[in-house]
Amino acid sequence: MSEPRVALYLDFENLVASQYNAVHGKSAWIKDRVVHAAADDPTVAPRLEASRIDVDAIVDYAASLGVVAISRAYANWACPAFASYARDVTARALDLTQLFPLAGTKNGADIRLATDVFDDMLRHPDITHVLVAAGDSDYVAVAQKAKRLGRSVVGVGVAGSVGRYWEAACDEFTKYDALPGVERVVRPETPPAPAASAADQGADAAASGARAAAAARTETAPEERAKPIPYSKLFRNAMNLLARKSDDGKVRMSELKQVLVRMSPGFDEATLGHKTFSSWVRAQPGVATDAKNQQVWFKD
Repeated sequence: MSEPRVALYLDFENLVASQYNAVHGKSAWIKDRVVHAAADDPTVAPRLEASRIDVDAIVDYAASLGVVAISRAYANWACPAFASYARDVTARALDLTQLFPLAGTKNGADIRLATDVFDDMLRHPDITHVLVAAGDSDYVAVAQKAKRLGRSVVGVGVAGSVGRYWEAACDEFTKYDALPGVERVVRPETPPAPAASAADQGADAAASGARAAAAARTETAPEERAKPIPYSKLFRNAMNLLARKSDDGKVRMSELKQVLVRMSPGFDEATLGHKTFSSWVRAQPGVATDAKNQQVWFKD
């Protein structure tokens, strides 16, 4: 039996804006005029960082369902709020689809994403799962059409922004915060600032802008791009994803390795100092295996 094949579509503008609102309050994205803010904006930049989307968690979830054959992310990538994710999305080989703003603040991904889903399903009959990461009920028609064509529809969305009709239209739906690997963000409390003179405010803004620019330069340093892959974290994420499908929480070793390789194609236990995959698994903290090393589970 061939492996399931997944088509992943991220309405990136929807995800980032929804997470921003979830962390900073209803309509914060519009009130802060985030799409018009510069990359080093002293107010918006730290708020964007505090509500950052974990791209790895979404792609890893897709990989747990099957081989990710198609992966597309939709946004106006010229906007600093989305351009700041350049390293995250390219590291996971996502196909970036540019959306130029045509009118106001309307998210332009809806129609483009929908037409791409239909086109991909017709061109690639081997696709078994369609995963759409968004919260917009405009995608209900996408789910209905995909189901009629025999595909399983999976949704991911930020809590508080998910349309109830969209969630109901999916075969499986997961809140973004519930994905393994996602750290729950507590809404930051902003203490009242003492009154300051106009000159002081200008100096503070300039200093904040300089710090943000310095942080951006540090973020794109070559040594950062060469950070080692956190395989222990990937292991926990894969285990949590697969254990949810098991009645007893036990995961087959063979399936676990398949998912790990989908999450990180360069995974090789030999380079991590282990002769066998089961040996590497047993070295992970808090796990137990059966006598034949065919299954693994987390200890209570």
